[in-house]
Amino acid sequence: RRVLFRSILGMMRNPGQPANVAPANSTSSSGGVKTPDGEKVRLILGDDISSAHANRGDRVSFTVSEDFKVGDAVIISKGASASGTITEAKKKGMLGQGGRLLMSIDQVKAVDGQNVRLRATSGREGDDKLGKTIAVAVLAGPFALLVKGKDVVVTKGTEYTAYIDENREIGVTK
Repeated sequence: RRVLFRSILGMMRNPGQPANVAPANSTSSSGGVKTPDGEKVRLILGDDISSAHANRGDRVSFTVSEDFKVGDAVIISKGASASGTITEAKKKGMLGQGGRLLMSIDQVKAVDGQNVRLRATSGREGDDKLGKTIAVAVLAGPFALLVKGKDVVVTKGTEYTAYIDENREIGVTK
């Protein structure tokens, strides 16, 4: 809720400013540019992920979908790599239980090669078939154990929004 409030507040303060351009007052005296905490970075998932194959701790790769600028300076380039972590993965189960997949988005590479911390989480659950399982149990008894839910599949190219989670000075060339 705080992030949504910050985004709305930011749009009210800078109504003509595009979402991927932070206010220019983030420049520092040493020629670098500070990353504005709470600003959006748009990402694209790099590979398919399935709850059937994913494990907790697996790394997830993303690419940045558009340049991120502070004023006129690009601090995160389109195509830059970003990464995240699978925080929970549960395969589909018996009795109609669907799979579950949770991940966090952790960092992105800035134009000067530094890693910039991001914050975002995403979760999905597969379809549960509990009603179908109960119907099968009434009609066929032990065969209800054979009814399985669906695994979660997230396809390559799925778009995500993460938020910068620190103020860090990024070296830029002008």
